[in-house]
Amino acid sequence: MKPSRSSSSRTMAGHRLRRTAELVTGVLMIMSIAGYVAWSFTVNGLPAYPLAGWVAVLQPATASNADTVQILVQARTQGGQTRAAYDVVACGPRPYSGDLLIGGSAQLSAALPDSPLPSSPAPQIQHIPDLAFYYNGVIDLGAAELVRISLPDVSPCPPAAAVQSAGILPGGSAEGVTGVTSGPVQESWSGPWGLWHGPHAAQAWPLTGALPDIPANVFGEYPAVSGLSGSWSRPLQEYVQVTADDVPVTWSVDSAVPSASGPYPLTWQDQNPVSPLVRLTDGSSMALLQNWVVIFAVAFGITGSVLASLLFEWLRRPSRDGTAAGSSPPPLHSALPGRWPAHSEAVRARVPGRWLALAGAVILIGYARGRRTRARHH
Repeated sequence: MKPSRSSSSRTMAGHRLRRTAELVTGVLMIMSIAGYVAWSFTVNGLPAYPLAGWVAVLQPATASNADTVQILVQARTQGGQTRAAYDVVACGPRPYSGDLLIGGSAQLSAALPDSPLPSSPAPQIQHIPDLAFYYNGVIDLGAAELVRISLPDVSPCPPAAAVQSAGILPGGSAEGVTGVTSGPVQESWSGPWGLWHGPHAAQAWPLTGALPDIPANVFGEYPAVSGLSGSWSRPLQEYVQVTADDVPVTWSVDSAVPSASGPYPLTWQDQNPVSPLVRLTDGSSMALLQNWVVIFAVAFGITGSVLASLLFEWLRRPSRDGTAAGSSPPPLHSALPGRWPAHSEAVRARVPGRWLALAGAVILIGYARGRRTRARHH
């Protein structure tokens, strides 16, 4: 008996619907895999440290070392730019004069007034095309900037014991410069072509209180080769302080080398030159990205299970000779004729796939929730 035309149409429509479902499920599974991989790399991606410049104070080798000199570096990241303030503070028995030298990415592309008042002009910055000193050979520092520091009225320094017990700098008269640095202090992990950014950030602060390629514990004379003339030296009594003004309290400090004196604001204070390196994590962004990772993981588990169910049904679907795809023909005489009708066979084929989908979804949801719980406790 030939099958009716309506039955053949329904069969063909069912085949087309199944193929469409398989195609849609496959596309969704591929999108889930791509999303899971992309967000996983975003959550775990660690950026490289940006290039760090240097900031130092030099004075003529013949100058007196009676004063205590302090170098203060403060910076705030605004978008892709960094606004920095470099101040020289001096206290002691006599007026102080010296040169604030700025090199590398710490140089200021534009100087700004220290005060918002219109009557406060921006300090003059002298650009040096090529600065070089001699120390066991010529040390070429490249282009640099110079700010003349002149403090005719210097207040006396407090007792050294009081400064050490309070854990603060001696203070005194100050002069400095503020502007936008030529290079950023902070870098965050970003996707291809910078389309999105991750929650991890890296900060590299200028070497403060010393010249590159010259040991920090060397206080001798540095004969100038180019850019300056004469012999120069670092102050014998010097403090340095580096402060990151804009780290939110919702961010965590993963690592800091050397260890910071305070977390909020992030501060380093020492009597020796420092060049801090920091790794930070934006906690709110991390939580949001982890939620997306969980969503794509669950979507991948569900679509994979559904696709496996559809493929299982396709393998179990009878062919024209009445056998399942990929199986051998049944015997001529069934041991239990009429026991399982065709509708029951289809139901039996679909049930394992549905159970697989449900089990896969439950396993993935439990795994994701456990991972989030461990991350939150960590």
